[in-house]
Amino acid sequence: MSPKTERLKKHLDDLILHNRIPGIQYSVVDAVGIQFQYAGGMRDIRALEPVTTDTTFMASSSTKVLTAAAILQLVEKGQIQVHDTLTAHYPRHPYGDAVTIKHLLVQTSGIPNPLPLRWLHSISEHADFNEERALQQAMHRHPKLMFQPGEKYAYSNISYWLLGKVVESASGMTYSDYLHENFFKRLNIPPEQAGFAIPDMRRHATGYQRKFSATGLFLYLMMDRHAIRETVKGRFSLNPMYMNGPAYGGLICSSTGLGRILQDLLRESPILLSSESRSLFFAPQASSRGQGIGMTLGWRTGRLNNVAFYGKPGGGPGFCSNVRLYPAKGIGIAWLANETGVSEREINHLSDSLDMHWLTDG
Repeated sequence: MSPKTERLKKHLDDLILHNRIPGIQYSVVDAVGIQFQYAGGMRDIRALEPVTTDTTFMASSSTKVLTAAAILQLVEKGQIQVHDTLTAHYPRHPYGDAVTIKHLLVQTSGIPNPLPLRWLHSISEHADFNEERALQQAMHRHPKLMFQPGEKYAYSNISYWLLGKVVESASGMTYSDYLHENFFKRLNIPPEQAGFAIPDMRRHATGYQRKFSATGLFLYLMMDRHAIRETVKGRFSLNPMYMNGPAYGGLICSSTGLGRILQDLLRESPILLSSESRSLFFAPQASSRGQGIGMTLGWRTGRLNNVAFYGKPGGGPGFCSNVRLYPAKGIGIAWLANETGVSEREINHLSDSLDMHWLTDG
């Protein structure tokens, strides 16, 4: 084991030892395969069931990277253009004809971002769940733009929920079926590693939230009580749930499955996108005023230890995650944990502290 591998493993072990998170998977990949993989802690604290490499988690907003890539696939096929209006592909919205696909991708649409803490439904409701009705209800409650599209960056889950509807309109498939056929099957990722339904409850992580914290109290007051199960060792445990909109946060996966997607984006000749589309995927974007917004067509941009990366943190009730690509190092990193993450800043801080070990030579 190399010194950097030892440092990274110790840091991950310490997260579990000091009870910062119940369980975590962490994978480092290059264009060829897995360089490092870790699975530690508990997927179920009460039952003392450990996290293994085949445990599945909710990826939350890390899903948005796949949604953006799906849009670029459809652009590549000539079925949509990034400057098309949202209305051209999905007219059932209240936001006017100025909002474009590009505005949605780079989070400059001006569409509101209400807290999605109640945008969940139980596994027993899933078969009969009406996603279109849920989206219409969300937009009905928040029908007005916050600013003119393109003016500035402002995060919105509704924006990516709508991109999922664009994928469906252009492809003639449900969003989840499109991802299955055009992502997971093409990369030989089995349903046990990535999909939009829990493949096996015996391998799925229970989501947790610290009870005695400001966030824990806030979530308890804001969430549907049916989502909260019991208290276990100072944490609320949450019932297994699905996101109302798969395109903004519904991916269920292991870090192995996520890593396979990052691996493809690192290849000289990717399977999911042409080299030209991949370059477009990573091109920095600006507001209509010419100001940088720290976004590409789907990724947040950043630097760690003076190394540029593209990333997408995810967080929600019971889970948090992050995916990052470090092109100069030729690596991608994906991690998933079963602890509530609602702050992008905190999730990125955790990624920084972990990834630094891998980026440091020796």
